[in-house]
Amino acid sequence: MELKADFFRDWVNTLKGILVNEWRYDVSSVPESKIPYLYFNAEKRRPKKKVRKLFLADSFVCSPELEDGWRALKDRVEGGEDLSPNLSKLIEVLSDTDLMLNDWGVHHFHLGKEMHGKFVNRTGPLLFALLVDDAFYAIGIFAHGSWANQGIVEIIHRNWPTVIERDKVQGDISPTQMTQQQRGGLRKSSGNAMVTVSDGTSYFPIGGGFVGSGFNLQACMEIDRKKILLRDLERLVADQLESWIGTFEKPGYKRETEIEASLSIEEADYIVTFPKYGFSATYELK
Repeated sequence: MELKADFFRDWVNTLKGILVNEWRYDVSSVPESKIPYLYFNAEKRRPKKKVRKLFLADSFVCSPELEDGWRALKDRVEGGEDLSPNLSKLIEVLSDTDLMLNDWGVHHFHLGKEMHGKFVNRTGPLLFALLVDDAFYAIGIFAHGSWANQGIVEIIHRNWPTVIERDKVQGDISPTQMTQQQRGGLRKSSGNAMVTVSDGTSYFPIGGGFVGSGFNLQACMEIDRKKILLRDLERLVADQLESWIGTFEKPGYKRETEIEASLSIEEADYIVTFPKYGFSATYELK
C-alpha cells in the first residue's frame, strides 16, 4: 500500500486560491514553482486586517494639510480595518517588490483624504511605519523617494530598540557607511547590507533582506521550511496507512496498491483527507 499525495502542491494551490480569489491577481501565466514566492511577496506588502496599537516616534510631526488623511489612517489602524487604500497602487502588480520593505521592513502609506477607486488620493509626503504583530510604529512623514534614508532606522532604534533586537549585530564589526544612492542601487541589484546608526549599533536587514532573484530572504527560507515539513508529513501519513485499513474497508477499500490523499490547512491544523473513503486526519504542526 502506497500513499499517492503531493502535499506541497496542495499547499501551493491553496496559496494560488488566495492570490486569485481574495487578492484578485491574475496568475494564469505564472509557473507553479513561482506561486509561493509571489504569494509571500504580496502577503508582506498587504498588512492583515487586525486591530493595532499605535505608537508615535518622539520626532513624529504631521503638517496641517495632511492631518485629515493621517486621522483617517489612524482610525483604520486602531479599528482593524483594511489598510490597502493607503498603500502604493503597485500592490496590484503581482511581480512588483517593495525594496524598502524587504530591506528594512518599513511600509509607506499615502495620506490622502478622499477615495479614488480603491485607493485614497496620492500624496507626495508619505507616512513610514513599522508593523510588528499587533503594533503600528509610526516612524515619521517623509518626502517621496526617501526609501534609503538612514534616518528611518535611526528613529526606530531610538524609539523601539527592543522591537528590532533580533536583527542587531552582535560583536565588533567595521561598518561600511553608505549613501542613500548607494543603498538604493544595492537594493535594485538584490544586494544586502547592514546599517549602522549614530551610536555605533549595527543591524542586519530588518525586513529580511534579498536573495538573488529579488524576493525576500525570509520568505524563501519559509518556503524551504514548508517544503521539508510537508514531505515529512507525507512520510508520517504513509507510515500510518496500515493502521487505518479497517477504517478504509468500511466505505469499500479493496486492497488497492495506492491510496490518494490531499492536504488542506486551517490555521495551525493540517488536514489530510482521503476522498475515496470519506476519512480525514488532523495534524498540528509547527
